[in-house]
Amino acid sequence: MTRVLELSKTVLLNDVALKLAAFVIAAALVRLFRGPLLNLARNLVKRLPDTVEALLRRGADQLYPSWRSRAGLSRRDTTLEWRLKAVRTSWRPGFFILGGVYLDLMVQPVTLKRLENYEYSNLDRVRYDCGGSACYVGHYLYQNFRHKSYLYSRLGEQTALSSELRTKLDDEEWIRRAHYQRDAHMQSGVSLHLLQADSSYRTTFTHKGALDCLDWGPLLKKLVKKTSRGGVLHVSGYFRTGLHKELCHSLANLSPNLLVCVDHGRFLPEDHRSSADALLEAFSQRLIDLYICTFPELCRLMVLADVESDGDSTVEETLQKFAASGKLPRVTVIRGHAAMDETSAHIILDNELLPTVSVTPGLPPSRDVPGRNNAFNAAVMFYLTKGSADVPLPVAISSVVRQALESWISTARATGLMSSWKGP
Repeated sequence: MTRVLELSKTVLLNDVALKLAAFVIAAALVRLFRGPLLNLARNLVKRLPDTVEALLRRGADQLYPSWRSRAGLSRRDTTLEWRLKAVRTSWRPGFFILGGVYLDLMVQPVTLKRLENYEYSNLDRVRYDCGGSACYVGHYLYQNFRHKSYLYSRLGEQTALSSELRTKLDDEEWIRRAHYQRDAHMQSGVSLHLLQADSSYRTTFTHKGALDCLDWGPLLKKLVKKTSRGGVLHVSGYFRTGLHKELCHSLANLSPNLLVCVDHGRFLPEDHRSSADALLEAFSQRLIDLYICTFPELCRLMVLADVESDGDSTVEETLQKFAASGKLPRVTVIRGHAAMDETSAHIILDNELLPTVSVTPGLPPSRDVPGRNNAFNAAVMFYLTKGSADVPLPVAISSVVRQALESWISTARATGLMSSWKGP
């Protein structure tokens, strides 16, 4: 009897070991040939009814978010329409922000129009908080839509200001997870804002610090992995970083179902020739889906693209010239006139200037505070993920811009965004 039990036990163990080995081999083969297998499955699913296909795609997005990339699909193989539909039908699109973060120092009131060799002791207080366009986009995306974001940036480790910035970032509610490049030999970015006593304007002095070396290198692998499920990536403060290095190669490696938006902010053309060339090349290769800017910023960029505006032309005529140049990405959104009675934005889509999008009433009177325009950018990110996936692209983009303008204005009126600063 004992002999029989031992034989039975041996047979059972051998059977389990055999099945385990078969499972491991099968898993290894599936992993090795996952690309062709996923392609085959995708082609089979396409033959099913649309409702069944949508259910299966949603289930695949939940269980295996990176299946599109694993199937061999790249950004160069897909169109903007395809990516927009993929994001809008995604189970849970993510929000990703790449760019500069700063420690903002706000000094007020400043009564000087010109610097002098003199000492004044009439400052109200010196306030500070984490800032930079990357921070403000994430802040407003969370404040207005309750969506947290993944942040990718670079921090220095020298001086107490760098330590204070790290502490402030750790307290930010909008950050779902942060990935920082570290630089032990530099300090973090710092911006000094001098606000006039009458709040008419502010003068900003910026120290880029470690951000000057922010590049795709160590972050690209993390971005590729995290963005594989799809969503919206916002690139902020481009000209104050090293993101122009390997820009096209890096963007091409990102998920095919990821919408990429860029807002480079203010810059001086003569200081950023190589960065502008890389950005224009990314535009031409259709690796950037949506470009957000102001009219002066666009004029400066077009100078570097050898497309200069005529000083006697209207804004619309100049934008039509820029659109016809073919130097811009498929979608360019230009924040336009902002006043009490009306706030507007212009859209260039596929080298054509669309009708101006205007919202009334406009923005309330405001003090010139850091980050105020990023409430609009945050709303653009959010509304890109919402709405019908089947409407024509001009209708979809116009709707996104209109809703973003309305959100920007309603936020300003409801919370006093334009008349206060979020710092302590």
